[in-house]
Amino acid sequence: MIEILSAHVSLDTPAAAPGFAVCRIFGDVDIESRSDLRDAFARAVARATTGVLVDCTHLAFADSTLLNALVQLRRATRARHLSLALIAPPRQLRHLLDLTGTAGLLPAHVTLTEALAATAGLPGGP
Repeated sequence: MIEILSAHVSLDTPAAAPGFAVCRIFGDVDIESRSDLRDAFARAVARATTGVLVDCTHLAFADSTLLNALVQLRRATRARHLSLALIAPPRQLRHLLDLTGTAGLLPAHVTLTEALAATAGLPGGP
């Protein structure tokens, strides 16, 4: 069931991936979308029993607002023993993660299938 939370974020629990919450981010993320991100990530953590995936396929731009939200999300998922991964982070976001030294904290995958395999221990995972 896909739940549209705002113009910037939707939340999904795919039938093929029980236990996972998938946050999809759209467009530009900056200070104006801060509360949308916080709410979406909090809902994802509350809903997930296995892990949270952040789908950046449709992300056009992100500043430190997204970086901060992702670091907070990592803390929340770790506190609940949930996995966390990014899907298709654009070059600009990968660069921001590299510059701040947070790339190693937020594993990134090209597709949802790859992320699920890596985080759920399915065939094809590391």
